[in-house]
Amino acid sequence: MPDVLSANPAAFANSASLPLVGLLAGSLITLGVMVWIISRYRKWLRDLGRSANRLAQGDLSTRVQSSGPPHVAALADTLNQMASQLGDRLSEVVRQRNELGTILSSMDEGVLAIDADLRIISMNRAAAVLLRLDPAKAIDQPIDRVLCDPVIRDYLSRPLETGQGMQGEVTLVREPQEDGAAGPEAQGVASQPAAGPRIIEAQSALLRDAAGDRLGTVLVLHDVSQLRRLESIRQDFVANVSHELRTPISAVKAASETLLDELEFADERPPDLETQKNFLGIINRQAERLQSIVEDLLSLARIEQGKREDSLVLSDAPLSPMVAAAVETVQAKADAKGISIRTRCETGLMALFNRMLLEQALINLIDNAVKYSPEHTQVDVRVWREGGEVKLQVADQGRGIEPAHLPRLFERFYRTDKARSRAVGGTGLGLSIVKHIAEAHGGRVHVESQLGQGSRFTLVIQPA
Repeated sequence: MPDVLSANPAAFANSASLPLVGLLAGSLITLGVMVWIISRYRKWLRDLGRSANRLAQGDLSTRVQSSGPPHVAALADTLNQMASQLGDRLSEVVRQRNELGTILSSMDEGVLAIDADLRIISMNRAAAVLLRLDPAKAIDQPIDRVLCDPVIRDYLSRPLETGQGMQGEVTLVREPQEDGAAGPEAQGVASQPAAGPRIIEAQSALLRDAAGDRLGTVLVLHDVSQLRRLESIRQDFVANVSHELRTPISAVKAASETLLDELEFADERPPDLETQKNFLGIINRQAERLQSIVEDLLSLARIEQGKREDSLVLSDAPLSPMVAAAVETVQAKADAKGISIRTRCETGLMALFNRMLLEQALINLIDNAVKYSPEHTQVDVRVWREGGEVKLQVADQGRGIEPAHLPRLFERFYRTDKARSRAVGGTGLGLSIVKHIAEAHGGRVHVESQLGQGSRFTLVIQPA
């Protein structure tokens, strides 16, 4: 053996290096495979990272490719499933939020919410109108900065302190006009009662989280001004009807009792025919007054029923014959006081109206003008078209109406001078009937008056 190795040393060296070369080649191949595997893993992880980033930024439409080893593909599938579920839940939340926003915006009640720091976090349109706030400026602002009414602020802050909600009525005083201009009532013009302070029914409740911690307060506001006003009108109406009926009923009762006493003692003393005639006249006059009140009330009831049932028949017709008939009805009363009635009506003027009702309204206006005008004055009746409206105006030269009475002038039984109204035979329902007839025609009525300069009542309806 020594002889062989010594005889061929190169062959021996070559045979000894073969295992080393194989080992080195195997190591290089293993290293290459490992580098390839690591680079692939880095790419898969980089793709997963980018996708997770997009998901974290809110792009829930992102989907990860399910490639790579099973555990990487499973992670990708999990991310895709999570994105799909989050998308569905987010869509549901958005849908519910939109539904809630639509419901709140369409509510007549105002809804306002604050957080625990007394900052406004939500407000619907009705609340903004009631509280006269701009939602864009009020959201995220402290209530002390945007809410002027201390009672409203108390309704919002108190539940956070006590843990108990509040309920009651709040009166919001109407602020004067910003431009300082005088309103129509101040200028001697009125069409309907002026709106006074707003009466708000308020209810606040505490907002809590799942753990019971106080998060804020929600306040619900309901405007009951019109309801309270109608209740007041109803009470006034009942009181006025009772008062109006009590006077003639008392007079009839007193006169009839006197006549009964006369008959009871007819055998002892001769009847006084003049006294009997006087008391029978009282009974007759008061019976006529009762009849007038009842007829006016029935007229109002019929007009209101016609409006509710939409059964009022309107037709295209010329106005001049109706105006002439109304003036003719009142002419005798005007002649008795030496009052002249001047009529001006545009020739061929047509309108859509109910002849009987509109004539009654015009008669009421002319009759009032004659009643409350001094003798030997003039009443002007004018009918004309202005823009898209037809106007019927009755002007007198009476003493005028005080501004304080103008807002309530068209209420039932309202009188500016009770004693004088009864003396001239008014029931207190004439102008209320005029207002309801105007509204039944889709129109309106208003009055302009100044003391010492007479009054002008204008009834507005639609042309044909």
